Amino acid sequence: MLFRRLIVFLLIPVALVAQKDAVPKDAPLRIAVADLEKIAKELPEAVAADRELTELRKRYVDTLQMLEVKFKERFEQYQKGKTMMTPDAQRKEEDDLRALQQQYALYQEEKFGLQGELARRRDSLLSPILKKVQEAVAIVAKEERYNFVFDRGSSFLLFAEDKADITYKVLDRIKRGK
Repeated sequence: MLFRRLIVFLLIPVALVAQKDAVPKDAPLRIAVADLEKIAKELPEAVAADRELTELRKRYVDTLQMLEVKFKERFEQYQKGKTMMTPDAQRKEEDDLRALQQQYALYQEEKFGLQGELARRRDSLLSPILKKVQEAVAIVAKEERYNFVFDRGSSFLLFAEDKADITYKVLDRIKRGK
């Protein structure tokens, strides 16, 4: 489902959102969950982003399919007429076919690659939504005095207090060799 992918993209940059002194030290540990898929379905900007990304992806896939059909037709024509061609004409047609394959691969990378247009557009659409969700989760967690908040569907950590961060203790332990 696209909303699940949308949520995963929202969560990838979210390791944790920390707040200082959200809960007194002697208070019991409080953990909450939030259903980010449900939140995304309710946010008009997330629904619009999902729709736009789906349409953009479909356009890119349609173009790739067109390039694939063009290559297959040209390759079939080459196979049928190969015996009638001179060696130079065969080499030229093979070079043209390789160029079509390269064009397909290049288009696929430009549109669908990790740094492709679809990924850049997804990031630009989802960044403001992610920020809005992160801020709301942090505010609610602080108001309700939760130590940790996880996403119900993925178990990603959405919020954690600063005092729960043991990074420097771990580094110290490693550096001391214990």
